[in-house]
Amino acid sequence: MGKPFQVLNHAIPRLESMEKATGKIAYTADLDAHGAAAAIVLRSPHSCARVLQIDCSEAEKVPGFLGCLLPCEVPDILYNPSGNPPAELLLADARILTENPRYIGDRIVCVAAETDEACRMAAQKVKIRYEVHAPLLTLKDAMAEGARPIQPHLSASNIVKRRNVSQGSPDQKGEVLLSGHFSTPSMQHVPIEPTCCICDFSDGKNLTVYSNSQTVFQERRIVSELLGLKENDVRFIKPAVGGGFGARQQLHSQPVIALMSKKLGRPVRLVYTREEEFTATAVRLGTEIDIEVGANRDGVLQYLSAYYLANIGPYTIHGPTIVAGASRKIQYRIPNYFFDGYSILTNDICGGAFRGYGNTQLTFGREIMLDRMAQKLGMDPLEFRLKNHVKVGEHFPCVDAPVTSCAIEECARRAMEIRTRIDVEEHLTFDEEVRQAWGVAFACHGSGPSSREGLSSAIVMLNDDGTARILVGSADIGQGSETMLSQIAAETLGLSLSDVRIKAADTLLTPYDTGTFASSQTFVCGNAVALACRDARAKLLKQLMETVPEAVVTEEDDGFLISSGDKREHLSVQQAVRRVAFHQHGGVIIGCGSYKAQASPSPFVVCMAKVEYRPKLNTVRLLHIIEAADVGTPINRLSVEGQLEGGIAQGVGYALFERMERNPRAQKTVSTDLLHYRVPQAADMPKTHVVIADSYEPTGPHGAKSVGEVATVPVAPAIVNAVNRAAGTEIGTLPLCDRFVILPHSAERGPLS
Repeated sequence: MGKPFQVLNHAIPRLESMEKATGKIAYTADLDAHGAAAAIVLRSPHSCARVLQIDCSEAEKVPGFLGCLLPCEVPDILYNPSGNPPAELLLADARILTENPRYIGDRIVCVAAETDEACRMAAQKVKIRYEVHAPLLTLKDAMAEGARPIQPHLSASNIVKRRNVSQGSPDQKGEVLLSGHFSTPSMQHVPIEPTCCICDFSDGKNLTVYSNSQTVFQERRIVSELLGLKENDVRFIKPAVGGGFGARQQLHSQPVIALMSKKLGRPVRLVYTREEEFTATAVRLGTEIDIEVGANRDGVLQYLSAYYLANIGPYTIHGPTIVAGASRKIQYRIPNYFFDGYSILTNDICGGAFRGYGNTQLTFGREIMLDRMAQKLGMDPLEFRLKNHVKVGEHFPCVDAPVTSCAIEECARRAMEIRTRIDVEEHLTFDEEVRQAWGVAFACHGSGPSSREGLSSAIVMLNDDGTARILVGSADIGQGSETMLSQIAAETLGLSLSDVRIKAADTLLTPYDTGTFASSQTFVCGNAVALACRDARAKLLKQLMETVPEAVVTEEDDGFLISSGDKREHLSVQQAVRRVAFHQHGGVIIGCGSYKAQASPSPFVVCMAKVEYRPKLNTVRLLHIIEAADVGTPINRLSVEGQLEGGIAQGVGYALFERMERNPRAQKTVSTDLLHYRVPQAADMPKTHVVIADSYEPTGPHGAKSVGEVATVPVAPAIVNAVNRAAGTEIGTLPLCDRFVILPHSAERGPLS
């Protein structure tokens, strides 16, 4: 860990904080695209159908109408919109516009007009006649014998991919064996900012796209292939983004709007309605999971098997990679481990990337099973987990890379300190009227793709006054990565944060990055920035030596030392740059760095939840959540704490309320707005306590690991474990509002009438 950090490991407000607070920052929908037409995508109201006729004649009569884009006018190419690099698990099965919609929300026609109002009026006049077919909405229906295949070119059944990993023997299950079934619902991201894009393909040769994206370089690649363009002729620009959580990790309607722009010869703008956000974007995959856990009577785990069924919707998008990702995140020493995962196509809403990426669902079931096993063995659930947790130098089951840092014991100790203090201050009630209990869950994730496919690059340019500008391809989607990367640059260069400026996520101006996903920004892009800054310092040292050939120049943490005989001169980085920039033997200092992930070190979290259950009223109230996290060196303590608190809030929603509801008779989604889909509000949130453990990851930039996704993963199982202890139940399904009346945290603590 070495010397104290000057810029890192401090609580620093984000660079854009004031612009956001004052409303000055520009999101995609705020941009003024000169002469842009308004667009609406007409979507299928049926989960499974065939388009028989499209009639735009009445729409053409609406004043301001500009045009309709039909399925017959777009390239008939199958593609996968996932914002991941090309991979075997990314299957091509989607179309830009379709005449065979496979879910409610599938794109059929695009309408454009001069104004939003005219566009809405014209869209209402378009008549589409359908032949409606019976949909396969559930896993049971899709897997039934004789069920028609939803994507027959991929598979003769609706099981499109199987992920099977194993080690050890299925016969070595230990002395105590428990099994359980777990069901998790589909869940919406609910970012504040709606999906939107502005496309300018006016000349039919060069395309510029502004969109709220997490993966600008992957989207550029896919769009260029679809439209037959060189990547150099396609530019993706990411303005400020109002939340991602995985929702922006795939193309949405950019190809449609690009083609409409080409047809009209002018820019075109599309902004989703909130209903479209719920019905026409990807959600967290719903799952059905069967888990068996075996242990010896001394509390040593011997066996874990998981049978994992994922409802991925009608298009594969991320589905198979999500299932594959879930198989790798088992943080316990288990000699006999078996994972059997299936990606199942249905006519349900599309599944896609969501914070936790398959890990959230499996950890939910696993951590509940570990609680049940601890109770069966008469062991403390925290000590049981610690006894079986991997240590530095050991391996996760079926993972080749060893653990290089792990502060799980400190996380557990510090979480217990907070829990003990709370119980001293508030006491723990358990009687006929009120039953309070604590639940615990552990979690891990990765720092970049677990397949170690993350790639990022950075350029650092030193101005002649010693300030620096860095260029990165990574996208800040609200998590504060631009601030964090600027801190890494400042620390590595030996500058103050105010001397660093950053430009990110513009495919014309910034270098390549695989994208903002898999909790990769701190580790993958952070390493690239650190390498670029070290390259810049090395070049600065070399050129400084050329300006004083008679002296000895050595590098120090805060600058350079020039020694000539008895004379010593210390130069700060800024002074050294000035001398080099204006010296006749000097030059411009530009550093570059590219980092291809060789590892994906795991952050670890211990989560504890305190709940209150009232048997007579069947109510549950969430009182406290504690999260203690090992994230290596926290680059920005304020951002890490914010990520933990935000992750807790998303986990609370997952546990208590959130799920995409459908009307089985009408076969329609009823969760179409924020009146019919409940996310946690301030009154629902418990008292939260977050702790950052003292840790250091040797492969990370200045010792850092990720935090973004792991914060959400353990929250739901910790809450359910607490409820099960308080209520004496063995619940394995979400959300809890299906079984209990959920009271807000702010509810009165006295007797309820």
